[in-house]
Amino acid sequence: MTRRLIALAATVTLATTATVAGGIAHASSPAAWAQFDKRVTRACVAASGIRNARPSTIVGFDDRTGMVAMLVSDRTRGSSMSKLCLYNKRTQKAYVDDAEMWSAPPQR
Repeated sequence: MTRRLIALAATVTLATTATVAGGIAHASSPAAWAQFDKRVTRACVAASGIRNARPSTIVGFDDRTGMVAMLVSDRTRGSSMSKLCLYNKRTQKAYVDDAEMWSAPPQR
């Protein structure tokens, strides 16, 4: 009986460890999110080509899309230039297109 309990406990422990290591998504740390935000912001600002850029906050989508978005605006007085940036999380590439006259609050 004792051997069965030990074998059962070992099996449960191994199964739990395997599930945690490979099957369940873990929450990212605040530092990891900050690094991700910086990477997206740098990529989108660079892809926009706007010299005096003001990036918006990042707009996240369902993880199935693999994309986030950001509006990059020209902060030069009187300019209405804006670019909508889509950032591919898998390839870590940013794609932009004109979004003139769109607006969004800037990052804090």
